[in-house]
Formats: sequence, structure tokens, C-alpha cells
Amino acid sequence: MSIAALQPHRLVKIDDKEFTDGAARRKVLRNQSADERPGALVSTPTSALATSRTDLLLRIAESISGEVGVSFLKALVAALQETMDVSLALITVGEGHPTNRARAIFALREGEEVEDISYDLAGTPCGVVYSGQRIVIPCDLAERFPREEGFSSYVGVPLFSEGETVGGHLAVFSVTPIEDPAFAESLVRIFGQRVEAERRQAAAAEMRERLIDDLRENSTRLRRRYQALRAANAFKTRLLGMIAHDLRNPLAAITSQAELIKTHLCGKEPNIERAVANAERVVASADRMSARIGSTLQEVRRETSSLAINPVSVDIGVLVSTAVEVNRPAADRKKISISTKDGACRLCSCDEDLLLDAVDNLVSNAIKYSHSGSGVEIEWGMAGERLCISVRDQGQGLTKEDLERAFQPFQPLSAKPTAGEASVGLGLSNVREIAEAHGGRVWAESEGKGRGATFHLEIPL
Repeated sequence: MSIAALQPHRLVKIDDKEFTDGAARRKVLRNQSADERPGALVSTPTSALATSRTDLLLRIAESISGEVGVSFLKALVAALQETMDVSLALITVGEGHPTNRARAIFALREGEEVEDISYDLAGTPCGVVYSGQRIVIPCDLAERFPREEGFSSYVGVPLFSEGETVGGHLAVFSVTPIEDPAFAESLVRIFGQRVEAERRQAAAAEMRERLIDDLRENSTRLRRRYQALRAANAFKTRLLGMIAHDLRNPLAAITSQAELIKTHLCGKEPNIERAVANAERVVASADRMSARIGSTLQEVRRETSSLAINPVSVDIGVLVSTAVEVNRPAADRKKISISTKDGACRLCSCDEDLLLDAVDNLVSNAIKYSHSGSGVEIEWGMAGERLCISVRDQGQGLTKEDLERAFQPFQPLSAKPTAGEASVGLGLSNVREIAEAHGGRVWAESEGKGRGATFHLEIPL
């Protein structure tokens, strides 16, 4: 549902400045008696009214002081609805990068909850609020913005997320004029500050959970690395013991045979025949040592290779779907869409766990370095006799220097995670190792900064 579908409404700004279009408002009020004037969001201040407003603010503070999270936002809007003559109240978040749309996370119309409100900011006063301005329109809202027919007044304040970045806004609309715009704006600003505090607390909690998840993931990876290092160290210990045992005997034989050769050749009567026999035994022992060294080196290469491939027949569609679902929560947090394009290739002989790890790394990186509201596309198919999986994002793009070192370990790139995610610098390096272990390759393409990037993984079928 668009915001216009509810009833057209817009906003206008007076950020700490006196409302300049007082003429129209005075004309409306001047032509009516005090009894005939329409109700307003807030009445003209008097001594008694000031006392009543103090009581009002105390009641508002009490009504929301114990609430947190979503329930706090509901109490906030409900209290505002009861306090002011509000026809429509909205708390929104911005979407797009830069922000070009607003989506209501909570809305009340005539006291009833309204859902699915999303609208473009272009050409609307909402866009002004999202530029960081506070807005009050005491009357004649529809005259300023024809789409707002049915509404007379408006108050809106921006909600800041990080630093000076506007992440959303709080707005109220009324069918009656506001006779005291300053008080109305102050009241809404108080609520806006409470919403900001709650949003920041929620963002901090989300960041904390994300950091805990990253820490848990990195801890798991470090534990696996530690286990691999322990296994490698145990292998080296076994290897040294094996070398000491298996080479000791032939080496001792060579030594003893060499001594005999010396005896047979250096005596008073050299015995060439025996010396030759001893030399043949030396050669045989040396051959034994050479063969043992060769087999040991083969075992070393096998045991110390970076990856051991256990190929099985894998359904690529299922594997890609698994990688997508693993990364779905991270994408949902950033409102990033993930789409897949199935090629002709379905089955491939590969190490399922390793290939899943590679695709997972590519999808995770695409989400990590993309802005909120963008999209990631995964496509796979045949390239001759090879399987090619491509992950395309709409993120920050890569420079020529980035493309040259993207798959090297611990190499900083110009692109940075867009939501503060952790980056160890090994993901793409691991993808390259997996591709090469399968006899394949991996590469990246980008038209430059701000143009997104595509990562390709290619392995034999």
C-alpha cells in the first residue's frame, strides 16, 4: 500500500525558524469566532493550560518509560495519538542508498494499526525531513501539497541513526489546524528523541549479536586451523621417527660395506672381487635409501597438500540453494535480495563440502560489501566441459589494483563491509585454493568503483 492510498499527505519545513506563511493561517482564524474555530492539535497557551501540559507530559513519560523495543514504539505512537488530535501517525525507516523511499515500521490511522505503507520520497516534503529538517505546517497543508487533500496540518522530525545520518522519521497528520506550532513541534521532537534512543539501542543490540556471530564463526575457523596444525605437527613427528628408523639400517650397511671395501683395497693383497661385491651392497643400500626417501616425499606431499579432494556427484542447484539459505539471515538484515539463475548444468563431480564452502564465501562477501536495499544474483551453467558459478553484486565495485590482489590472503581492498561486519581477509583466498584443488580457477570482474563486481568460480565437470 502506498502512502497516497491512505490519503494524500505531505510535509513542509521550519527547522528552528518562525513559520513564514502565517497569513493564510491568520486569515482562517480571523474569519471565525473563537467558538467556531476548528479544533487544533494543541491549544493556545494559558496559565491553566501550561499546568495541564505539564501533567500531560508527565503522563506521557509514565506511559512509555517502562516499554522497550517494538512495544515501546507502539506505546509511543498510542500516547501521541491520545495526546494530540492525530489522524495519522508514522514511524518510518529509509530505504535505498542514497535514501529514496520510506517504509513505515509502525503506523496508526484513526487509532487503528495500518500495515504495508511504503512510498517514494522524491518530490515530497518527506524528502525534506530525510535531509535532516524538522517540519511544522500549522494549516493549509493541502494547499501546499495537493496530494494531502483531507489533511490540514503536519509535524515531522527526522530520526538520526549514526552521526548525522537520517535513518527514518516520525510524522503526525491532522485534519485540523495547529494553533501552537512551537509546542506541537516540541512535543513531537520529544517523542522523536525517544524513538531515536530506542532505535540506537536496537541497532547496538543487533551489532552486538552480529559481532558475537562473527566471533563464534572465527573461533570455529581458528579451532579447525588449530586442529589442522596439530595434525600436521603430529605427522612431522611421525615422519621424523620413520626417517630415523628406516634410513638408519641402510646407512649402517653402507658404512660397514665402505669399511670392507677399504680393507679389501688397501691391504697387502687387494681383493678386487670382494671389493666389488661390497660396492654392489653399498649401491643396493643406497637404492633402498633413495626409494624410501622417494616414498616419504610422496607421503609428505599427500599429507601436507592444502586440500584433499573427495569427489562425489553433486546437484549444483541444491548446493547453491544451501549456500543461499545459509546467508539469508544476513541478507534479510540488510534488506538485500538474492536471486538465482539456473543453467543447464545440474550434476558435477566435486568435493561437495569444499565447493559449498567456496560458494558460501562468495555469497557472504557479496552481501557483506553491498549496500542495504541492493541485490545479489547467483548464476551457474556450463562453459565447455567446465562448471562456472558466478556471483554478481551491486556493491562498491573493485579497482584495477583490487582485482590483481583480491584472491591473495590478508590483502586489504578498497571496498569495506557496509554494516560493520568482520573481515578476516581469507575468504577469497580460500575460494582460490578450493578452485585450484579441483583443477579449476577463480577470477573477478568489475567496471570500477560503485559499479558492483562479479566473481566467477570454474571447475571441471
